[in-house]
Amino acid sequence: MASETAKFRKYPRLRAPKGLWVAWKSSAQTTTSRAEVMGMGGLFLQAAQTPSDGSYIELIFDLPTGQVRGRAIVRDSTPGKGMGIQFVQMKPEDRAKLNRFLSALEVSQQAAGAAPAANNAPAGARPAAVHAAASRTATTLPASWQLVISPGSQKAAQIRFEREVRQLIELTGKATYYQLLEVTSDSPAGHVKKSYYSLVRKFHPDNHMGNRELITPLKNLMVVISEAYKTLGNEEKRAAYDKRLAAMGGFSMHREKTGAEESLDEWMNRANECLRAQNFVGSIVWLRKCHEAAPESALYLAMLARSLGTIAQYENEAVELFQKAIDLDPWKVPVYLQFGELLEEMELPERARSVYSKLLEISPTNAKAHERLALLEPDEGGEKRSSRIPHLFGRKN
Repeated sequence: MASETAKFRKYPRLRAPKGLWVAWKSSAQTTTSRAEVMGMGGLFLQAAQTPSDGSYIELIFDLPTGQVRGRAIVRDSTPGKGMGIQFVQMKPEDRAKLNRFLSALEVSQQAAGAAPAANNAPAGARPAAVHAAASRTATTLPASWQLVISPGSQKAAQIRFEREVRQLIELTGKATYYQLLEVTSDSPAGHVKKSYYSLVRKFHPDNHMGNRELITPLKNLMVVISEAYKTLGNEEKRAAYDKRLAAMGGFSMHREKTGAEESLDEWMNRANECLRAQNFVGSIVWLRKCHEAAPESALYLAMLARSLGTIAQYENEAVELFQKAIDLDPWKVPVYLQFGELLEEMELPERARSVYSKLLEISPTNAKAHERLALLEPDEGGEKRSSRIPHLFGRKN
């Protein structure tokens, strides 16, 4: 229980708008409470009488982005004050509504100069100073909690973000991996990982689909950030990188390629030629070489799985490699879609649903995942709707 509570407290949380009320039901009562703190992980609700820690509750609340329903577990309860609850079940569409609202709320509170909520404080035992700060913040929000954000604030936030993107892209051409990930050579692995995921959440292109001009630069940026993390996040690779860095007095992202890297480029070019000719047997040969030379590369694994999935007798291996690719790099949206498509072709709708649902956890507004999940829902008679979709490549026996 303690570890789960600690996990819950790690979620970034924002102060809820003053008029946000949540209806909830436990085994003993049905009532409404005002939300004080909210995030993708859960809520802190004010309540005189609270269920005991570990109790499950059903809840429903209205946001400008739509009504949200979910199931939660009580993690920290203090009778007379309130309780911190962690979401344990929520439909992808409801999670997407919550994500859109929180993104707008964060922009609004930053524009108003609001201090962040005390993420490290126990949800059920909030000091008086935090309560006072929450009250001060509430007065800076609009009279209607339906989140009115001025166009000027939105534009200013967008300009700041675009400036950050340009600065980071400029760094990729001359900075070290340490500078790019905003860590030092003495930073422990946990710090490197935390910084990497913070950058991913902030700059992943799927979170900025409304700004088409930034999509390509952000994709290129994520490639370099991922390369930096794969190097610094692995002890052996990091040690080798540090030796090169020390020998050269600095290390450019655009260093001279080694013989192994040149071989990989050649094999990848040949694999792509085979793919363009729909010669999947050939592409498998060259992609296996790439994977053997760089086993930690999610890109090679995903491409190999994609080719294997076109040949019936290799389907099971393709499933295994797709899963490994996602484990190595859980932020590549196309891999989830290709994996889900293969599972549908293999007539494994439940596993396909699981993959699409997992995708929505990192990309809540992904239209393709929503579309596929809707088609995989059982109809009124309990039968699943047809989930057949054209395969990316022609299937071979």
